[in-house]
Amino acid sequence: MKEILVKGGTAEAFEVRKGGKFKLTDVEGGQVADFVAFNRNDLKEKSSPGHTRISNRSLRLKTGDSIRSNLRHEMIRLLEETAGHHDILIVACDEQRYLVDYGVTDHRSCVNNFEQVLGRYGIDRWVLPDPVNFFQHTRIGDDGEIIQLPSINPGGSFVMMEALMDLVCAVSACPMDLNPIGGSNITDILVTLFD
Repeated sequence: MKEILVKGGTAEAFEVRKGGKFKLTDVEGGQVADFVAFNRNDLKEKSSPGHTRISNRSLRLKTGDSIRSNLRHEMIRLLEETAGHHDILIVACDEQRYLVDYGVTDHRSCVNNFEQVLGRYGIDRWVLPDPVNFFQHTRIGDDGEIIQLPSINPGGSFVMMEALMDLVCAVSACPMDLNPIGGSNITDILVTLFD
C-alpha cells in the first residue's frame, strides 16, 4: 500500500496497473477532487465524462459504474463510494475562469495543477480531458440550470476504484474558493494505492 497526500489547492500524478485498486479520500470533508486519467500505453486515450455519461446513461456516478475513455473503453470501475454525489458535467477551473468570472489573477487552478504534475509524461493543458469531479455537489434544476452547491461529504468520505487498464492518473484538490463548491477552506485529498 502507498499513500500520496494531495495538499489542498495542489495536484499529484500517479500510475496504477490494470487490476490495481486505488482510493481517493476527502480527509477533512467538503473538498472537491478533480480527477483525470490516461491509458499508460497510449496517452491519446483519456478519461471522458461525456462518454461516461452516455455509457452509464446517467448524469451521476455511483458504485458499479465505469469511467469511460474517449474511445468508449472502460478505464475505471467504481467499487465503493460513500459521498453519494460526484460531478461529470463541470470543466476544470483555469486562469481564465478566475479572471473572467471573478476578476482575480494569479489564482491556482486545476488546469495549471494538472499541467505541472503531468508534464513529465508529456501531457500539457491542450490535451487534458474534462475532469471527473469527485465529491462535487452539482444539481440540475427543472429548467436545465446547472446549480453548483457546497460539497456536503463529511471527512473520511471516499471513492474506491479499480483500474481496468494501465493508467496515468492525476488528482487536483480543487483550489476554487470563490464559489460554493469547496467553500473557503481548501483541504487535502488522500490517494491510497493498493497492490
